[in-house]
Amino acid sequence: MSLLTGILLAVAALIIGIVLGRFSVRSRDAGRLEQELKKAHKELESYQGQINTHFADSAALMEQLAEQYQTLYRHMAEQSKFLAKAQEPLFRESLVEEAPANVAEEPGVPPRDYAGASSGLLKQPN
Repeated sequence: MSLLTGILLAVAALIIGIVLGRFSVRSRDAGRLEQELKKAHKELESYQGQINTHFADSAALMEQLAEQYQTLYRHMAEQSKFLAKAQEPLFRESLVEEAPANVAEEPGVPPRDYAGASSGLLKQPN
């Protein structure tokens, strides 16, 4: 073998070693990044589960609070009839059972204008 062939083989081996080293580092980095991604997804799913549980528990507690408030209100209404000597009832018993009233009388009918004449920006100068 000549000296030139030996040098060329050494350079070729060096280039092949560098290329293989790059690919192996990239594959290790890809594996590490994939593991980090899986870990982040698991943490996100866990966090979302905690949020769902929190809101479900909060909704149940708010429902219990509303029921307890209604019970207290009914109790106060009943007891005020016997203990307070007022002419009119102090509590409206139907307040708890009332549904929100519809504001509009008929659909498609605009609200009434109670101002006698035009006023504000729509007022036309005389």
